[in-house]
Amino acid sequence: MPPRSIELRDGRAVDARPVRARDAGQVQAFVRALSPQSRRERFFAPIAELSPRQLERVVSGPGLSLAAWQPGGSVVGLAQYALGEHEAEFAVVVAEDWRGNGLGEALVGMLLEHAAGRGVRVFGGVALGHNRAMRLLAAKLGFAFRRDEDPALLRMERLLAA
Repeated sequence: MPPRSIELRDGRAVDARPVRARDAGQVQAFVRALSPQSRRERFFAPIAELSPRQLERVVSGPGLSLAAWQPGGSVVGLAQYALGEHEAEFAVVVAEDWRGNGLGEALVGMLLEHAAGRGVRVFGGVALGHNRAMRLLAAKLGFAFRRDEDPALLRMERLLAA
């Protein structure tokens, strides 16, 4: 997937592109800079940083990881999907100062486009039930919701064209 420039609603612009192994340090710095609440909502645990295994999955796992880079080179948004046989599970997190301007929507839209092109039929994710921002984003992008086996979680799914 080639890099894309994304103009946000507030007039700022970012460049989004797939994450590479050499981006690991910047991805880790992004995660460290997130608020404790944002890290918990994204990773479902009170982490301070990614473990080496988690970082490896972000930068080179099966599927696609995208980062949004602000001018000057720091990451301000991260979205990824992990690829299964005909399904993909996604996650997205945007830095607090960059929220509410369409960045999460643009990144997930890029993931949806890429996954559809790879033959993914079901695109889904899991969020903490109280994560209002994620519920609103998923609803805006046409995801259906259902409860997970874990009562604290909410599943989101969208069928992609075959």
